[in-house]
Amino acid sequence: MTLLAALLSRPRIVLGLPTLLALAGVLASQTMPRQEDPRLPARWAFLTTPFEGASAEQVERLVLEPLEKRLAEVENVTRIESTARTEVAVTEIELSGDVYDSDGAWDEVRRALEDARRDFPEGVGAFDLNDDVVTPESIVLALTGRTGLLSLLEAAERLKRELLSIPSIKRIRIVGDPGQEVVVRLDDAAARQVALDRGLLARQLTNRNTIQSAGALHLSDRRVGLRMHSDFRSIAEIGRMPLLLSTGASIPLESIADIRKEPREPPRELMRFDGTSAVGLAVSPRRRVDVVRLGEEVRSRIDELRGRYPQLSIHEAMFQPDRVATRFRQLGAALLIGIAVLAGVLFATMGARMGLVVTAIIPLVTFSSLALYAAGGGILHQLSIAALVISLGLIVDTAIVVTEGIQRHIDAGAESDAAARRTVRELAAPLGASTATTLAAFIPMYLSRGTSADFVRAIPVVVMTSLAVSYVFGLSVTPALARTLLKRRESSGPAITRAIAGKLAALGTEHPRAVLLTAAVMIALCAAGALGVEQRFFPAADRDQLIVTLELPEGAHISASDRATRRLEQALQENPDVESISSFVGRATPLFYYNINRHPSSPHFAQIVVRTSGLAALEPVAAFVRRFAGLEIPEASVSVRRLAQGMPIDAPIEIRLYGPDRPSLQDAAETVLRALREVPGTADVRHDLGVGVPSLRFTVNDAVASRYGIKRGDIAQALLSTSNGFAAGQYRAGIDPVPIVVRSPEGESLPASRLMGIDVVGADGTPVPLAQLANLDVEWRPSATHRRNRQRVVTVASNLEGDATSARVLRRVRRAIGELELPQGTRIEFGGEAEGSAAATGELLRHLPVGLLLLLFFLLAEFNSFRRLGIILASVALASVGIIPGLLLSGRPFGFMSILGTLALVGIVVNNAIVLLDVVERRRAGGDPVAQALRVAVHLRIRPILLTTATTITGLLPLALSGTELWPPMAWAMISGLTASALLTLVVVPALYQLVFRDRGNLAQS
Repeated sequence: MTLLAALLSRPRIVLGLPTLLALAGVLASQTMPRQEDPRLPARWAFLTTPFEGASAEQVERLVLEPLEKRLAEVENVTRIESTARTEVAVTEIELSGDVYDSDGAWDEVRRALEDARRDFPEGVGAFDLNDDVVTPESIVLALTGRTGLLSLLEAAERLKRELLSIPSIKRIRIVGDPGQEVVVRLDDAAARQVALDRGLLARQLTNRNTIQSAGALHLSDRRVGLRMHSDFRSIAEIGRMPLLLSTGASIPLESIADIRKEPREPPRELMRFDGTSAVGLAVSPRRRVDVVRLGEEVRSRIDELRGRYPQLSIHEAMFQPDRVATRFRQLGAALLIGIAVLAGVLFATMGARMGLVVTAIIPLVTFSSLALYAAGGGILHQLSIAALVISLGLIVDTAIVVTEGIQRHIDAGAESDAAARRTVRELAAPLGASTATTLAAFIPMYLSRGTSADFVRAIPVVVMTSLAVSYVFGLSVTPALARTLLKRRESSGPAITRAIAGKLAALGTEHPRAVLLTAAVMIALCAAGALGVEQRFFPAADRDQLIVTLELPEGAHISASDRATRRLEQALQENPDVESISSFVGRATPLFYYNINRHPSSPHFAQIVVRTSGLAALEPVAAFVRRFAGLEIPEASVSVRRLAQGMPIDAPIEIRLYGPDRPSLQDAAETVLRALREVPGTADVRHDLGVGVPSLRFTVNDAVASRYGIKRGDIAQALLSTSNGFAAGQYRAGIDPVPIVVRSPEGESLPASRLMGIDVVGADGTPVPLAQLANLDVEWRPSATHRRNRQRVVTVASNLEGDATSARVLRRVRRAIGELELPQGTRIEFGGEAEGSAAATGELLRHLPVGLLLLLFFLLAEFNSFRRLGIILASVALASVGIIPGLLLSGRPFGFMSILGTLALVGIVVNNAIVLLDVVERRRAGGDPVAQALRVAVHLRIRPILLTTATTITGLLPLALSGTELWPPMAWAMISGLTASALLTLVVVPALYQLVFRDRGNLAQS
């Protein structure tokens, strides 16, 4: 009290320091980094391990099994999902949700990988660990034109270097990179005439094309380097290179080969924008930058550079800064509207002077809290701004109660200074306890770990900061303002308020059992009504974009994926509800939105981002895609999803099947797939079990081959040079090195019927047809094997149709699967949204005891009574009377955001009970009997309780009425819960108190 008294005697300090802090918050609001959503920690990585020549079965046995064994030993690794494909293993690694030093964790993973390498056979290539897969790519530019893919690529490289001069850009990746290679197509007939094979040609090219030091000389006090013209300077120079023949003669390479610089064949990835071939640039901002300002800088730089690329069109395929700016305008308007409406409510209900005192606190607390949030490294995004909106009603609670108390003492005849000091002495402890209990309600949110918790972390941080600041300012700034502005009133408040208080007090004290019985019935009815509330853990995002995923069977060539994607693109371009189409073949879409699920590159995979004419067009376009794909692209698995909030998942409904062997898994997957397609509400049902891929197997006759001095490796090299080609060094005359490849004119397009006619050069240089050395058979082999946490797995997945919710559909799915007869040994595991919601809810529940213990501690410290503690905790149940009806009437689902609203509601409800019981205890300490103390308490606290409830509801209304899907469930849960609990607290808490303490007399007797 001494410190508060000292502060109250220095009003200039009390008013000056908060004003300066608020001004710092205003400045911070203009300079803080801005993003639409929080960035998630780097807990995911993709690991690619090549093993040339190995089948999928060999990759699984020789690479994945030892690799996963070592990774499982890393303490922070919580999930390992692997796919074994022909010649490559792809592994997704996820760290546990409590890892925030991701760099250190990934260093441990790298050490485990090096340990695993010792267990690998020869021929396994170098690891490629990409642990930067969550960095957002906020801007995706598409370059189109009629100049060819290589010209587009060169322009993209130049534009990339220009844009990298912008300091806010962390990285720019080329999207749809066609690749480059210098292809030397050796004419087989001409090569046979001069006895030259591709292997010899590749060796001569490599020997001719080197960069090597030739030393230096000391001449005239200088060191003069000796350089050789040892590498190729142009494509024409490669063509003029003399080839040494076995006869000793030499001929120019161009006389028997065609040499060209062209796109990689086959391409690894492709991009198109509105059906036109494109090369893209995916721009990633640095972590702490203003994305809106970055967008302005990028647009300005591109406008400056357009003149340098007259033959190109530069399109904004995805431009997140516009979305961020729109979101900030919406939430900024909601914040201003909330402040304005809140001020109006305060002036209308409290009068001009009291309303001014309380209203003055709002900007001071809001911007001071923002200053502290910024000082702690906070970033402005939709969660942090919405948290300020949520806080609006909460931050005036202390100011309202203190202002009411000071005005009451002034009305009783006290001087303003004495009234302020007396009010602060009376209310510092109970308001401290009520603020602390509200803070305790947010503790589980703050302590939770994992993706969902990280997404909403700013809410508890900002709200708790605002509550703490509002308590300090309420006990310092509010009395300082009240001493100057408040005057004695003739009336103590509106007559209607006194009349309502009298009726509520009489009801609670004269009919306590009837009140409690009615409250119990209402709680039971609300519990029954909960069955009618839809459950959706995280809602869809309010964005006019669809992600269409197209997957051909494993082993499909990228050209087949490209053809299927083109057919779908052409159909979408004719749809009037489609605004733009960005296609990515062989890879996933860039991470332009935080919730997009990561997917490794693969030739059989493609994604299309479809921007529609509006939110209303999303479902019709999705239905159109499903109809068209089912009729026109039956060979592909096509799924359509809206962007969503929350943690990234592959599909809302996922069923993982583990089994003892491949045939059992296949039977189980097909059975579950058929059952899932019959469940109402499912869409795009598919599984990831491949049908297998054909292989042409060559059985070598070793006896014949040995007579010519030919080894099996020689035959493999001959086949490689005919199909994919030999690597023969690099062409370094351009900006970046380009591989030189020697292969047949047809390359991968060589007909299988001609394979047996290719020549294999013997030890003496004699060409031997392959037909003399080997037999050719066709066999089917598994295309891919999927593993999860070291076990083989098949996943059956489904999206949702229309407005179906995952909770409702999952209940049907569980019933349908429960009736199936699956192969013995099959184990089922549910993933998707159910798994994510269970993890996030489990985190909240895991930390709920901490919040509960803190709440109990503060209540016991304030009242030192288990009976009073029980009465206050009983008031928490009153909030449930309003939550369920509010969600039902508003048509909103119960999910993660509703849970957060419920937790926040607990603190507010307890706050109301505390300020009510504080008056009761002080009146009883003065000698009032229980009934009289309760009536006085209801009379004195009805205005603060109703006012704080009204202001909190007012602050939440902009979120409740917003056009987004994220905030209304939380806002309506809090609004309806507050409305019910405020009224019932004024009746039920007195009724409970009356029953517990009815025969105790004054406080000294109890």
